[in-house]
Amino acid sequence: MKTRLLGVLLPVFFYLVFATTAVCGPSLTRAEIARLVAEAATYQPGQSCEAFRRIEEWVSRSVSDAATRQTLEGGLVQLLAPSATFEARRFACKQLGIIGGKDALPSLAKLLLSDETVGIACVALTTYPSGKADEALRVALASAPKTARIQIIITLGDRRDSQSVKLLAELARDADRSVAEPALGSLGRIGDKAASQALTSLGKTLAPTLGPALTEATIRCAAGLAASGKREMAIAAYKDLLVPSQPAYVRRAALAALFGLDKDQGEQRIIKVLRGSDATLKPVAIAAVPSLRSKDASEKFSAELPRLQPQEQAWMIESLAARGGSVARTAIAKRLDAPDAAVRRAAITALGRIGDVSSVALFAQTLANSDEADEQRAIESALIELGGGAPINNAIIAELKKSSAHARVSLITVLIRRQGPAANALLFEETDNPDLAVAKAAFRALTKTAVASDVPALLKKLLDVRDTEVRTEAEGAAAQALGKVDDVSIRSDEVLHALRQAQTSESLSSLLTLLPRCGGAKALAVLKAALSERDARVRDTAVHALAEWPDASAWDTLLAIYRQGATETVRGLALRGLVRLAGEENAHPDAKLVERYRQLLAGARGEADLRLILGSLSAAAHPDALQLSLPLLSNAGVRAEAEVAVRKIAESIKAQNPQAAQEALQKIQAK
Repeated sequence: MKTRLLGVLLPVFFYLVFATTAVCGPSLTRAEIARLVAEAATYQPGQSCEAFRRIEEWVSRSVSDAATRQTLEGGLVQLLAPSATFEARRFACKQLGIIGGKDALPSLAKLLLSDETVGIACVALTTYPSGKADEALRVALASAPKTARIQIIITLGDRRDSQSVKLLAELARDADRSVAEPALGSLGRIGDKAASQALTSLGKTLAPTLGPALTEATIRCAAGLAASGKREMAIAAYKDLLVPSQPAYVRRAALAALFGLDKDQGEQRIIKVLRGSDATLKPVAIAAVPSLRSKDASEKFSAELPRLQPQEQAWMIESLAARGGSVARTAIAKRLDAPDAAVRRAAITALGRIGDVSSVALFAQTLANSDEADEQRAIESALIELGGGAPINNAIIAELKKSSAHARVSLITVLIRRQGPAANALLFEETDNPDLAVAKAAFRALTKTAVASDVPALLKKLLDVRDTEVRTEAEGAAAQALGKVDDVSIRSDEVLHALRQAQTSESLSSLLTLLPRCGGAKALAVLKAALSERDARVRDTAVHALAEWPDASAWDTLLAIYRQGATETVRGLALRGLVRLAGEENAHPDAKLVERYRQLLAGARGEADLRLILGSLSAAAHPDALQLSLPLLSNAGVRAEAEVAVRKIAESIKAQNPQAAQEALQKIQAK
């Protein structure tokens, strides 16, 4: 086994040795680095980067080779000389940030004293280990020019050099804000005990203009203390940020941070805030309630709920709902009758998310007592959203049966949203409710939920309805259900069967309005016969139904009414029906369609008729339709409509009939 393993591993070993040698070549010599440094020292943008590339390769190889690393460091230090270009020195600083050691520190320290080179020096020193590099930065701070000092201040903060706290605190008192503010920022990033104490002391003496910078530094410092496990010190720092003089956003952030540091997740602190008068902090305290892990938190904060202001109650209701459970549910339910509308609305919405079967009766009671439309809609939405399936649905039905009309209408709406057609049996019962509002609501609901099999029952209901408004809703429900019956003959048979049982002109008229939904020769024959009824209402209903007929089989009957109608109202209905039927044939214009338009124009009794006809005729892309329109250009009352029709028809036929189209357009121009 060992022999086989060696047979596999030895070739791999020798491959890696030879491959490494081939890539790395011999060790880096001082002569080689001197040559590369000399070449790199004169680099200017746009020139070859080969020397830089070779040095980078050696830097990456030197990670595990101390001798090579030392040789490289010496060469890179040479690149820091003033004789080298700025780009070369910047490159050297970047590489020293990777492999630099103590030998490079003196040269880097010199760069700290110049505004031009302090930035690249700090790039290298930022990654140096703590100790000598920090000392070099602190020493340079005393004699560096202003711009360089600012960069050094920032770097000390980035390195979290605790020994520079005293220096930075002194600089934070500098009259120049461009120096003081970075010093404060660095104290915040250092974030240890000394920095925290310094910031606390500075807060008593600094000018107000430095307040924002001091606040930001204190926040950073507190976060650093918390991250390093110095809990009590972090709490003290955050407490300093809670004072009323701080901006609201700072105080709220500090309070939220304190909750995370408290052993009880801020539970006692939240209660203290809620019972206090600081309205700025209360939203943060209430928002922290859902995350509390103690078992009795819901009970504690449910007890606080009634003591809060209305808006705060609404927030607390949301937080309790997020916690869930029976305790929260009970507390929220008690706010359904709160004096403030916003509190009631919050309770309704929350209970819709976490309520159970017992919530249905509460909602029904609230619904019965509410006289606000928005609140009623909110309760409907909550009941619709309420989880629980069949038990909830049964509870809603039970409440519906004993509710007043006011609540009954809303509960009907809820049921159809929750159950759909499954609620139809109950809805049919409610159509007989003596309260007309409830009956209308039931029929309106059936408009959405009724299915094809409900048609006979709906038609029977329609025969018995007496109230006009309820009848209108019943007609709508029956019409929608008929539309779901696929077989045209079955539709007609159902309505015709009901017609034979109609005892009043009202029920007869209602059934006649359904015949266009049926279509077919039998239904059309019934409408034609109804035109001879003695009752004027029945005759008018028949005309209305014919005007809505779904196909051109009613054309001749409507045309006769249009030509000989007893009243202009009847004629107008017939004309609108005829124009609609003609318009539906415009997609396939032929001689028969043109003849129908000719009949319409011949029967017109005024400009209103002509305008209606021209509006439809303009979409008939046929040369003969153009000829029908042209004479009307001479009629001053409809000239504008005729011109539009001529232009549209000419445009639509010009590809097949260019001459006719051009001649028509010329006539418009001539006139």
